[in-house]
Amino acid sequence: MPGAEASKFQYKVEGKDVYVDGLWQLNIVAPGESLHRSLDVTLDLLSIGNNTALLPTSSALNALQLRSDDRASNFLIRLLHQPLPASSVLAIKFILPVKSGFTVRSDFLERRLEGYEHALSVESFLTPREEIKAPDFRRLDSKSPLSLLDLLPHAVGAVQVQSEQRLASLEAELANRLSFAWISPEPIEEKRIAWIKGKEDLESGRRIWEAARSLGIKVVILDHDGHWFQKDDDRWNFLREAFIPTDITADQGFVDRIVAAVRSYDKPIHALVTVNNAGAIGAARACQILGFRSAPPESYIIAGDKFKTREMEPDNGGAFKIFNVDELRTRLRSKTDSPIKYPVIVKPCMGWGSECVSKVQTEEELIQAVARASSRHSEGPNPRSDVMIEPYIEGPEVDANFVLIEGDIIFFEVADDFPKAGEKAGGKAGNALNGSFMETDMVLPTGLSPKEIQVTKDSIHQTLLRQGFRTGVFHCEGRIRYASKAYDTRDGIVDLYPSDRLQGNEEPSFYLHEINARPGGYFVSSATLLTYGVDYYANHILAALGDFDRCRALSVPFCHGPQWWLQVIIIPEDKSGVMKSPDAGKEMLERHEDLRLAVVDYKTMKKKGDILLGPKAKVFSYLAYFSVASRRSREDCLRLGQKVRRSFTYEIE
Repeated sequence: MPGAEASKFQYKVEGKDVYVDGLWQLNIVAPGESLHRSLDVTLDLLSIGNNTALLPTSSALNALQLRSDDRASNFLIRLLHQPLPASSVLAIKFILPVKSGFTVRSDFLERRLEGYEHALSVESFLTPREEIKAPDFRRLDSKSPLSLLDLLPHAVGAVQVQSEQRLASLEAELANRLSFAWISPEPIEEKRIAWIKGKEDLESGRRIWEAARSLGIKVVILDHDGHWFQKDDDRWNFLREAFIPTDITADQGFVDRIVAAVRSYDKPIHALVTVNNAGAIGAARACQILGFRSAPPESYIIAGDKFKTREMEPDNGGAFKIFNVDELRTRLRSKTDSPIKYPVIVKPCMGWGSECVSKVQTEEELIQAVARASSRHSEGPNPRSDVMIEPYIEGPEVDANFVLIEGDIIFFEVADDFPKAGEKAGGKAGNALNGSFMETDMVLPTGLSPKEIQVTKDSIHQTLLRQGFRTGVFHCEGRIRYASKAYDTRDGIVDLYPSDRLQGNEEPSFYLHEINARPGGYFVSSATLLTYGVDYYANHILAALGDFDRCRALSVPFCHGPQWWLQVIIIPEDKSGVMKSPDAGKEMLERHEDLRLAVVDYKTMKKKGDILLGPKAKVFSYLAYFSVASRRSREDCLRLGQKVRRSFTYEIE
């Protein structure tokens, strides 16, 4: 019986009187409640030739005539007709469903096996929302058992590995990675979303559009006339159904323009989706008018205002708000207000990307920081000059990401946000305004203790509920007070190490910085997908549509946890000018093979001819990002990250 031992077959190479020897084996049912069963096929390419001894004369060998209309057979045929070394053995594992239904995401196999080091190729055979039909496995014990040709048409995808020996380890890896409900028992209705504000280029949002397409969701882009997504181009035509030129400036007319654009489309739209902070409140108001799902606009108003967010916390930390330097001077002279205890953090009440955030040590620095922060949004569609001043909290900073459905946490993870240049600025270290709080390094999974992770999870969950959020994807930031670890440099490596700063029996607590009612930035969200297998953009879209079943299914991480340690490295603009290097990121990886193997995601943001704003830029602007992964250890990951920083070089004109 297949599964007990391998069955032999021969494949006749199309158009030639030659054969390839092969073995196939249907493996036992995967453990647990797995929805798959695998089929191993190996082909011995050493057997190719015109030798008549290879002809199927024995009853143990059957000539296999693969069907050209079958996607699994086509996959096998393509591999056989590729130029391969004469000594090669093709080793392929086909994925078979154990029950019938509909695919929740057509590219689930590629996404969940992204980063699997022994795969030579991974391919899904599914189309979005396709019906899946399982083989009749009851025939295995019948008088007419299933043959290889009976099984192949049912395969939903295949993985080619380096050798026969890798098929066994891949079996265990599939149990780890495919442990979620990738088959829906019910047909999946086609839906359509209007996405407000496309990304700056295709590579800055490719995973978003691919996620929507694989979910069977049509995308209509709303953005300014002349946006690159508006152009007719085969590179992205299949990723969006239409483009509606729309002024998406977040001013007083924004809501009316969005509503009019949606109503002008000749097909039904079922949700508005955006990751644009500036348009979040207006998008929620447009959803109310259009009858779409959304958190209340008031929730986005709170989350988008640093001071309103702080006021709602049980401990507001003594934070206060002012609107200009004159008001600050009045407060500094006040006899009734408490004196300011330095250091403090100064930030615009409305902002993103850590723009114009400063840590100040003196009154003079405070005045300078308030002048800068109050001017950041003093002009534009929604002029604001309000600035929050709050105490600087000692403790490691973290990014915490949530998927919520109807108030319940469906997925949660924490990443370590490494110290920023701005934390060392000010006082004797130099002018506080020269120290940026923009992202530098992020490592996941976190090095904090389980207790500190739980404190973070519980605290932010309650914050989200207080602000009125119950469903969606959220990127949150804050610090752990009285943490058991602190950042230090040991053996040349900056990382979290056990701290001796604690005095007495202080319990760890979480101090919130901000709530972003959206997924984290593109490289942040990509890092989670690569590490845990959870796609925040897919879940963001599904939550907006109210498709909770698929959202729950796609929020299940790998059974064994993160597949590696991953460090996201942001290369800052340390000088201003015009970029001369054609592609500094690509050039670095070409020079260093070890980094090329370790970097699992990257993008060079500034290429030849681009303007560099330099370290004093008010807006979040950087040269490149790299996601460096290690399966060996967190320390190895950090050392690789160090080499990336040392090796990245560029020239300016």
